[in-house]
Amino acid sequence: MRTRILLCLCAALLPGLVANSAGAQQAKQPKAKPAATDRTTMLMTVTDPVGWTLPAVKVSVTGPLTREGDTDESGTLRLTGIRPGTYRARFSGEAVVTFEREILVQAGRAAEVDVTLHLAEEKPEPPPPPPPPLGPAGQPLAASLIDLVERELIGRDDPRRESLVACSGNTRSTLLQLNQEQPQRLYAGAESMLYVIAGQGSARIDARDLPLLPGSFVSVPRSVPYTLVKSGKRPLIMLSILSGAPCEQAQ
Repeated sequence: MRTRILLCLCAALLPGLVANSAGAQQAKQPKAKPAATDRTTMLMTVTDPVGWTLPAVKVSVTGPLTREGDTDESGTLRLTGIRPGTYRARFSGEAVVTFEREILVQAGRAAEVDVTLHLAEEKPEPPPPPPPPLGPAGQPLAASLIDLVERELIGRDDPRRESLVACSGNTRSTLLQLNQEQPQRLYAGAESMLYVIAGQGSARIDARDLPLLPGSFVSVPRSVPYTLVKSGKRPLIMLSILSGAPCEQAQ
């Protein structure tokens, strides 16, 4: 009687044990990975209207992926690992007119794209700046600067005195006499040259003080600011020459 009861219990529990065992085996099996999206290659060839290939063209591609690159010496660009989908390609460069187009990429098929670009018009070089206006020609002159200094000698109370020596074309020569430091000067359209006749002082140019003694010569290029400083008891006397602007307009 006991044996019969055990057999009945085993028969009743067996289906459940079998089901649990099968479920455990299914749980142990790894889940299958989803299939990877097919990727392909995009091959672009860029030419001009005549058929010559164009190197160094910048290509920017946007869509399911974003890629960019430049065409090589044969005018081609290869982009790998491209997902299927619709892309927008932009072709640009200094030598070509910018161009955009759509490209449809299909799974498993290489996308071969031929693009014809128009060459950009060459920009003409800007014309050279016109030469400065030329002032009227002056008269030949030979004079003694020492005599001129004696006639035009600056007074003790005068801070500055300037006497015209010669004026011709774009060159203006003056006798410059200083009794004190002068405000900073800058000539945007003329070169300034100074020759010291008498006295002493300094020329302050680019944060440097250059000594000025009898016989010293200083050349200041245009658009360079400078300051003249007189030292000692005697006036600083110089021949000042401005070259580059019409002499009657030079200041």
